[in-house]
Amino acid sequence: MRRVTLDHPSADGAVLVRDIRGPSGDVLARAGMRLTTRSARALRELGVSVAFIEDAACVGLEVRPLVDLAGIDEGSLRALRDSCVIAREAVDPLSRMPTTRAVEALKEVRVVQKLDTTGVMEALRGAVHHMVDRVRDADPSTGFLTERQPVDDLFGHSVGVAALSIRLATELGFSHGDLVWTGMAGMLHDVGLLMVPEDVRRTPAAQRTPGQRRRYEDHTILGEALLKPLEKRAPALSIVAAEHHEEQSGGGYPRGMTGGNRILRNANSPIARISLVSEIVAVADRYERLISGAPGVAPLSAAAARHVVAGEAGPKLNAEVVGRFVDLIPRYPVGTEVILSGGRHEGSCAVVVRQGVERDRPVVRVYATPDGIVTATDVDLADQRGVSLTAADAIAA
Repeated sequence: MRRVTLDHPSADGAVLVRDIRGPSGDVLARAGMRLTTRSARALRELGVSVAFIEDAACVGLEVRPLVDLAGIDEGSLRALRDSCVIAREAVDPLSRMPTTRAVEALKEVRVVQKLDTTGVMEALRGAVHHMVDRVRDADPSTGFLTERQPVDDLFGHSVGVAALSIRLATELGFSHGDLVWTGMAGMLHDVGLLMVPEDVRRTPAAQRTPGQRRRYEDHTILGEALLKPLEKRAPALSIVAAEHHEEQSGGGYPRGMTGGNRILRNANSPIARISLVSEIVAVADRYERLISGAPGVAPLSAAAARHVVAGEAGPKLNAEVVGRFVDLIPRYPVGTEVILSGGRHEGSCAVVVRQGVERDRPVVRVYATPDGIVTATDVDLADQRGVSLTAADAIAA
């Protein structure tokens, strides 16, 4: 199995290996269905961009998403939905207020208390606790792919960010308890989007008016205000909600904070820096959106997304945190479609089937030549020094 975009030539006639679900969890296409040009077009009109398929190029591959939204992680998704339903009911009138008035109103709207009394916060924490046990040692060889669609920009995205944040924080040596709070912060980092009108969220970032852009960016301030009552027992939640779009150079929002591009920091420094947990969630948030896509933006392969994140280390993302992240994920994860250059494989299309004995020299399955000849030949690039490879969507990245 492998993940492809629905407009990929391999998608036509391929068999779905996993159900395709919409943002509310409803099944849009069942596993076992054969994709056609017509069905792919209908799915794209519903906001679907990617699918897990089985074809001749990926026989024997197991490229599964890090987060299983319809399986083992369904409880995490349900707990997040339940908390957002209660929060949305309380803050819905605030979505039509200016940000300053909404922040003041949140001091009177006791959303967190309601979540506590209904047991939703405890259920969410329990779900994250189980997620920690499952993902802290997750295999990075396939690049932590996601199955969520671009339109699922709150629920599926937040669960994915939580899982990625936990996995990355594990690499940084966080304790189990700290991993749980990091996962909680990842799960709730975008809760302020509940007070951003739907039409603003659905408008592609490049097409938003200045007013829409400001309102979207204000989800950080609104999320911080909503989670402020938890500051004493869980300070990371409101801090991460506020800071996950800040940049190391000071060019982010909402406050233009700066970072030191380090993992270790001086606790006695008088300089206010972006918190480490916020920097971890920022890397996870950026990567998750790249591999999953956004309204008007196509998803990238894990290889291309890794390349983009690596390129943003320093000015935008904490360089040392990004360094740990890109060390964790192979340059060409299993399932990546690549174009080969050199020798008799010049211009051939291939899929990475396993990591090789040498880093960045994987074993690939050549499935089509430039002449259109379909083959199924496995090639160990450690033995093919004259052959180089490039991720098929590297130009887009």
